Amino acid sequence: MKSLPDLSLVEKILFSGFIFLVGLGLLCAEAYTYISIAGLNGKPGVQIQDLVIHYYGNRSASKLQTMLPSMMVMAHVPVDERGKMESVVNRWVKGGESKSYYQQQVRPLINGNCLKCHAIGMPNIGTFTLLKSQAHVDMGMPYSAMLMNGMIHLSTLGVIYFLAGWIFVRTRTAVWLKIVVVGLPFLAFFLDFAGWFLTKQNPNFVWLVLVGGVLSCPVALLGMALSLLQMWFLKPMEKDKQAAPGELVQNG
Repeated sequence: MKSLPDLSLVEKILFSGFIFLVGLGLLCAEAYTYISIAGLNGKPGVQIQDLVIHYYGNRSASKLQTMLPSMMVMAHVPVDERGKMESVVNRWVKGGESKSYYQQQVRPLINGNCLKCHAIGMPNIGTFTLLKSQAHVDMGMPYSAMLMNGMIHLSTLGVIYFLAGWIFVRTRTAVWLKIVVVGLPFLAFFLDFAGWFLTKQNPNFVWLVLVGGVLSCPVALLGMALSLLQMWFLKPMEKDKQAAPGELVQNG
């Protein structure tokens, strides 16, 4: 197997084109991940809590439960009745937002306290469908989306990491470095993928997603960069070495 500096010009162009386009694609994927996750916890940048919210969700309370205390103040709900209203809404949300419980318990409170404002110039929350949408608790990424993303990412990145690794083994680097650069992206993304499902069950596993994300694409990109540098800037080895003095060439 020829090393990268010893490749022909056509082979170098072929390998370089692959590295450039795929590397750019991986950078776009990293940027998309950053943009889609950043700020989920209400703070700038990407933090561990953003990853937790993305996969596990924000299960502490729904939008309706979060806004209810201030809504009751603005609606001038008597202080002694606010506890009852919060209890009824919390029980409805935790019970799955059933329509029967809404009709019997929630709707009378909404009609009596909230519609005097929301029916005039504010979003009408007097319907079951709209109020239910505001009572939805964020459970994070659904399993169907994780399976679909897993199918796409595992297949695509598996091929990319294989080809990038196949190119990198042609570099003039130590064997241990080849093992790390070639093998680590596969292992890291497996940890990342497993972390999706484990974090969905328990947010304490979010470190798997973090470690897997840091060590998969970035390591593969590092290997691609090193491959490019050696391919174009290292000198090829001598193809024909002169015979040693006194060496005889014997024919048939």
